[in-house]
Amino acid sequence: MIATELTQLGVDMVVASARVTRMASRDVSALPHAAMRLLGRLDELGPTRISELAKADRCSQPTMSNLVQRQEEQGWVRREADPTDSRASLISLTDAGYAELQRARQEAGAAVATRLRQLPATDLTTLEAAVAVMRKILTLEPLEDSPR
Repeated sequence: MIATELTQLGVDMVVASARVTRMASRDVSALPHAAMRLLGRLDELGPTRISELAKADRCSQPTMSNLVQRQEEQGWVRREADPTDSRASLISLTDAGYAELQRARQEAGAAVATRLRQLPATDLTTLEAAVAVMRKILTLEPLEDSPR
């Protein structure tokens, strides 16, 4: 594939996955979308500073601080001193936060499953392979942009 085709494939993948995510999250009653993003990010990254969470979520630090505070009040996240900088805190998932995230993910998965049931077995097999490739993409380091 040439670079422009790979770019278009990347665009198509990003758009489709974002739309599937939005469709699935509409049916999640377990927790608000912003909270699900925060808990999911902490599940992915582990203990993280608020500034890094804000950067990853592309929001302001005060916005992330408010979101973290609300989740802290729910008992879903906790603050701990950053061992490398006594002025900073690390935010991490609590067991209750992880359980809530799993509950929300199950609801989202069930919402998608209602549509998956309508697909033929060959499409489901293809989708399983595509999910495996998406997971692999997440482990790859970006390379310099070069012609293919």
